[in-house]
Amino acid sequence: MNCIGIAVSIVSAAALPAVAQSFNIEWGTPDTAPPASYAAEGLAGVWNTFDAMPNGVGFPLVGLDGAPTLVSIRNIGFDVVESGDIAGTSGADEALLDDCFTSFNDPIDGCLFIDNLEPGDYRVIMYGIAFDDSALKSRLRIDQNLEDPVLVGGAWSGAHEDGVTYMSQIATVGAGGDLDVHSGLISANIRSVLNGMQIIRLADLCPADLAEPIGQLDFSDVVAFLVAFSNQTPEADLAEPIGQWDFSDVVQFLIVFGSGCP
Repeated sequence: MNCIGIAVSIVSAAALPAVAQSFNIEWGTPDTAPPASYAAEGLAGVWNTFDAMPNGVGFPLVGLDGAPTLVSIRNIGFDVVESGDIAGTSGADEALLDDCFTSFNDPIDGCLFIDNLEPGDYRVIMYGIAFDDSALKSRLRIDQNLEDPVLVGGAWSGAHEDGVTYMSQIATVGAGGDLDVHSGLISANIRSVLNGMQIIRLADLCPADLAEPIGQLDFSDVVAFLVAFSNQTPEADLAEPIGQWDFSDVVQFLIVFGSGCP
């Protein structure tokens, strides 16, 4: 333990890169994509932008840093990408919200299947405001949790609002790596929309926060790290070289743990 403490004291305060599994996704033409500096209600980073997504076709996703990943997204039930102007929006907000992926729920609701995610807990933010109908409420839900669907929609007030422009829930991705989200209701024959979504692995927010209670760093996180390190699981592989569990991962964990989390 003393050796670890000495090592930490001489390591630069700059954090070493970690494996990231967080994604920004939206619809529209590439020239209308939000800039990578735009965080919306989540994290800043490159936005995956799609102007079409035929049913059943898998599209690869890049991470927040723009690097390719093994994660992909498939659509079943969304029908068309629509674009129009939401009064009062500008800049990156306009780029995100003025385009939407629309389902007519006839008979299938809008379903998106994200494949090959690392297992773990994710914050999922879904944006659902219609550019031409402030009365439209889109029913947004996530399969990988027990929370109720949320109706989202309304008039733009000048800033993002929970329940008006977006909803946010925690989802747990299992060993299969699947995350499934929906807009609408099966066979409802109604219009529902999705402007975009952000998938944020909680470990990317704070790689040292590995155990309950989430949002609090304590000895349980240290124990969880030691178990993960011993088992060589991804949450303990915090530093280069990725794919090797060595002393640099221990040092990185101690740096993050000592610095605290946002």
